[in-house]
Amino acid sequence: MLGFRALQAVMDLRAVAGRQPRSAIKEIAQHTPGSGRVPATDAQALARIILRQGARIESDADRPLFEALQIAASQPEQDAAAFTCATAVLIADRLQHGLGDDDLGSYWAEFGPDYDRLAAPDRAAIVQGFLIGARQRRLRMPAAPTADAGRLSRPLAETAADLLALAGAQAEMLEEAFAATLPPLDATLATRHLRGLIEGRGHEPLTGDSLAFAPLLALAAAPARPGHTGATALLLAEALRSRDAEGWFAITLWPERIDGWLALPPSEARAILGGLRHLYESDPDWSPKPERLASPQPDLPYPLLPVFDVSYGRADPGEHVG
Repeated sequence: MLGFRALQAVMDLRAVAGRQPRSAIKEIAQHTPGSGRVPATDAQALARIILRQGARIESDADRPLFEALQIAASQPEQDAAAFTCATAVLIADRLQHGLGDDDLGSYWAEFGPDYDRLAAPDRAAIVQGFLIGARQRRLRMPAAPTADAGRLSRPLAETAADLLALAGAQAEMLEEAFAATLPPLDATLATRHLRGLIEGRGHEPLTGDSLAFAPLLALAAAPARPGHTGATALLLAEALRSRDAEGWFAITLWPERIDGWLALPPSEARAILGGLRHLYESDPDWSPKPERLASPQPDLPYPLLPVFDVSYGRADPGEHVG
């Protein structure tokens, strides 16, 4: 049974494997050892492992594919997509207690620079997988990454800008909520603070003692009220500064609001879910509370954060694995 961080890492790694071109599967299958092997059949088995088994090697019949994955994951110059796909599957298998018996420590030591050169979502998923696996003693990292950038799928500045843009678009609704719930002088001061936060100019940080905090939190917890997503975005932008030190999202809002956030229109979902993803990626201790444990099945009914790649919101995988 795995907690949120391991489950999120597994889902992201599955996404890495699934968004590689189908040619990656064929390339990996070419390395399967043993005489009389049929590459097309091995390629189908690899696709099954990724799409139906959630990147977990479960049977002895599939053990030869483990060696093929190891070879592809050690040849970044041969086929970058196969290298990426195989690495993701090997890490996901270890996190899920599959049949793979390699702690991948030699891969981290040898191919760290190659991971750094991957596309940001792929790189972040692989680095997070190693970090979380090392904490669980399922993987080995001879040396931890020296920079936070490697574990992030998107820079903080871009994520915060999206959140402030969403809050700015609903600023009038937020000001109306202040006027309706606060005494006149407090509403004026809270509005001034709000504008400073949205515009990014010199301002006091938003804390639980700020006049604007209580009405913003009330709005963020009330999806039917105007300004709901703007309030959520502004609180989240401030939580990014402190890594959610006061638990506004991990403790207070996530349990009741995650299903609603996942159902938002893409324009709003990208900002809010992207902010939550940054909390997950930037802080190795951030996790929604109370902690829930679950078995990482491919159709896991557990609220996890989507991957914002080219496939987001698209049902057809196109030329990708799935």
